[in-house]
Amino acid sequence: MGVIILLAISLSLDTLGIGMAYAMSGIRIPWSTKLVIAALNALLTAAAVFAGGKLGERLPVAWCSALGGGVLLFLGIRMLRSALGEDRTSHYDRDDSHVLEPWEGIALGLTLALDSASAGIGITGKSWVVWTFPVLTALTGITFLTAGGKIRCNLRRVNGAGGVILILLGLLRFVCGLC
Repeated sequence: MGVIILLAISLSLDTLGIGMAYAMSGIRIPWSTKLVIAALNALLTAAAVFAGGKLGERLPVAWCSALGGGVLLFLGIRMLRSALGEDRTSHYDRDDSHVLEPWEGIALGLTLALDSASAGIGITGKSWVVWTFPVLTALTGITFLTAGGKIRCNLRRVNGAGGVILILLGLLRFVCGLC
């Protein structure tokens, strides 16, 4: 369960960075939009966990662990590269109202859910614990998006920390899967 919690937190660190970036840009994200983003995250991640479970029924356990570790490594490296590159925040406030409306939050929610969904495919298992992952990603995402509106710090450090955690989790999953 601890790994699932750590995975949900590390995948939501970019959400914290987005909350901070929008707050610094003067864009407000109302609760209705946060709920849309969290719901999309939970639904897409649950679908990916289901797909990963079906994949796990057809492949040997070691292959599933190696595949899951590879996905986490890829996500971690991508997040770390992003943290080391330019600070870029996509502009989802299409009507320039300085409020991210729920319909505008759909695009942001889909973007944020892709990493969690990718990781969801990689966490296979027969335990009920894997089904807590979609709920945890939604809860940590909404929490971090809210906290991001109140915190001021270096966005690169936040995303870099998430990338390092994902790389470590991926290596652990990959190595343990091959043992």
